[in-house]
Amino acid sequence: MLKTVTICRSVYPLRFILLLGILFSFNVFAKQSGEEYIIERENWKAFIRLSDGTVDRYEFREHGVWKTIPFRHDRMAGPAWDGIMLAHDKKNPGSFIGEKDHILYNISYVPAQDHLIVKCSMTNTGSTPYAPKQSRLILGIDSEMHAYPQWDTKFFPTLLRCEKDFAWGYFMSPKQTIFGFTTAEPVASYAINYIYEGWLKWKWGHQIRTASLDMLHCLPLPERHPQNLTELAPGETKCWHIHMGQIQSLPDVKSKLSEWAAIPMIECDRYTITSKESISVRGYSTDSISIAIKGPGIKNQKSLTTDKKGNLYTTCFRPTQKGEYKITATTQSGKTAEARIFVRQPWSWYMKNARDFVAENQPLFSNACETFYGYYTAFLAAKHFPDTAKDNALQERFDNTLPLIIDTTTWLPNPKSLPHRIQNFSALMGMLVDLWEYTGEKHYLEKAAHIADYLCSDKIQGPDGAYRSQGTHYTAVIYTAKSMLELVAAEEKLIANPVWKERHERHLNSARKAVDDLCGRLDDIETEGDMTFEDGMITCSALQLGMYGLQTTEPSQQKKYSEAARYLMDKHKCLEQLLIPDCRMRGATLRYWEALDIYFIPNQAMNSPHGWTAWKIYASYYLYLLTGEEFYLTDFMDTLGACTQIMKEDGHLRWGFIPDPYIEAKLYVENPEQKHHGLVVDSIVGEQYLDMISPWLRPDDENTICQFKERGGAGDNTVQEIFKVMEECALTSAYVLIRKDGSILAYNCQVHKKNGTLHIIPDEAIISKVHLNTARKTNISIQATGKKIRAKSVLGCKWIELN
Repeated sequence: MLKTVTICRSVYPLRFILLLGILFSFNVFAKQSGEEYIIERENWKAFIRLSDGTVDRYEFREHGVWKTIPFRHDRMAGPAWDGIMLAHDKKNPGSFIGEKDHILYNISYVPAQDHLIVKCSMTNTGSTPYAPKQSRLILGIDSEMHAYPQWDTKFFPTLLRCEKDFAWGYFMSPKQTIFGFTTAEPVASYAINYIYEGWLKWKWGHQIRTASLDMLHCLPLPERHPQNLTELAPGETKCWHIHMGQIQSLPDVKSKLSEWAAIPMIECDRYTITSKESISVRGYSTDSISIAIKGPGIKNQKSLTTDKKGNLYTTCFRPTQKGEYKITATTQSGKTAEARIFVRQPWSWYMKNARDFVAENQPLFSNACETFYGYYTAFLAAKHFPDTAKDNALQERFDNTLPLIIDTTTWLPNPKSLPHRIQNFSALMGMLVDLWEYTGEKHYLEKAAHIADYLCSDKIQGPDGAYRSQGTHYTAVIYTAKSMLELVAAEEKLIANPVWKERHERHLNSARKAVDDLCGRLDDIETEGDMTFEDGMITCSALQLGMYGLQTTEPSQQKKYSEAARYLMDKHKCLEQLLIPDCRMRGATLRYWEALDIYFIPNQAMNSPHGWTAWKIYASYYLYLLTGEEFYLTDFMDTLGACTQIMKEDGHLRWGFIPDPYIEAKLYVENPEQKHHGLVVDSIVGEQYLDMISPWLRPDDENTICQFKERGGAGDNTVQEIFKVMEECALTSAYVLIRKDGSILAYNCQVHKKNGTLHIIPDEAIISKVHLNTARKTNISIQATGKKIRAKSVLGCKWIELN
């Protein structure tokens, strides 16, 4: 073992290597049994196949029960050098060797106290440099989630990240089991092994096989990645130590990985803030570290004073200007980790700019609501920020083209509008409700009620309460029940009229049946397209359960719906960027097929965030109002902050963010020689935003229904869901949470305590209510738009209206 480490020029000091050797000699049992090499420690085991050196399975003991982390058994088994056959080195048990084109490859397994170390090396025995596009090590953890309940035992590649000096991340199952990994040395890049990875034509698929580390990789790569791991010189050996094992919980991930590989890790209390707020920074390191920051208004990198407690370093920073800041933690040995935070514009700025985008690029009715989702933004913004010319033009366009999608006499869908996509019509119903709220014109609500009757009919809603299409469960394809509840809330204002009272009861009953069906099914549900443990299927179920839970007043019923929503969102954590130290992605969901809708090939690319990330914001928002738990408040605000960065600081709206570091792609871009047409351009895409295409990809005749994925049918206006959720949960609301120890967390307002009273000042004049959540009786004073509101001995959760 010591000889191998020396050859690989390990970064570990000799005394640490000797100590490992002593530790490994106790309580370690490694044996060859049949076709397996087995490494055992007290609470974990690794089973390695002697035939090729890949892991068959990893087992860990939890509460006295042995559980399994599954590895693949096909060509994506691992750890394995991609395309290289390894053979068991019988002279060195647990070591496997191979050779191809003058490159020697090695993988060997060494046990640490609480995890496995996989040592990988490459040696160039040739006379010329080896400079591949990538030299890939397949990790092999099984990520393929095909059906309920099989997906509970599969592990999604939730976080993969390269820093300058190491790589790290974790795989997570819906049951919240975590399998973490990190390297002690720099890794060039990483890759997600999508089911149709590298295909150069459109192909549908919602599966991921596993993930890989690209030990060497050609450029370009994101700036944060090492830029010098492009080749292996003649006679050179490169070696990596990959630490992998089960980690108890998400809060333990960064401290545990830091401990395993002696690397720095950063965690911030917030990732998107206003210029009136501060950021608290935590740095984990077994070595002493310094923390520095650079960004707008800072000419040179600014070192921050830190406090140390064990392996945790803490500091605080208050930015002065809007924009993005980079935080760097550097150890005494020179290893660095990076985080990004963002100082945002006011929420009203984003809403106004989003409405202006819709006014300039007017929505098109097609057979997919993704193309006309901008009407949500238009009508919601008009309610708060009226602009007569823009608002009237959009309202007139909506009125004139509405018959393209639905017959306004029979209220049946136009056959060309793909009637089986019932989300087209539930979304249309929601837009009509918003248009009624903006204009006060009752005929819009009448139209919404007619569409609701269609959705409530036995053509769509089954005896079990589910809204179905062509036999497939569709309640959680977007959120038909939520749209129905939005209509119900509007109808409630008119129930003095018997006609509206009857409609209100009918539509409420329909929504109740649909939500009860979701409550009974939980994640045993179907979705549109390819089956998997799908982001939107889970978040849309949870948000509808949470929203309906807030409508109920009976405590046991409210508890039933909130617990069902919590159950789903706990499982959904494996599809969320909950630990990534990057404001652009923090809290975002992980989706990897929506790029199809913007003509991006290959079709497999992660979109995080994307417009449908907003569904998770609704779910966390409703759960915060139901439970008062701080996690849900910080979660929905972090996620909204990441989503809003899709809009550039100059107001330019983009489609979404691609976190994959390197994808050879064919992008569809505007054809400068043919108006409203595009052309395909070979591109390399990596850790970047992609632009909208709908502004220029328009039909010749805008008075016909467009076809999805054709001219006029670009689905990139999914981004408008971000502004819909912003209007509901952040634009007009401020939040104050007072913990048991008296410390305060506030969003969208400034808070200070004076003479025993908590003084609250909303950040914007548009804020019309403040949500208080206090664990101790508190006197409050709210100063808002020329008025002062006082309340004594506030306790628990409560909305305070400012109007």
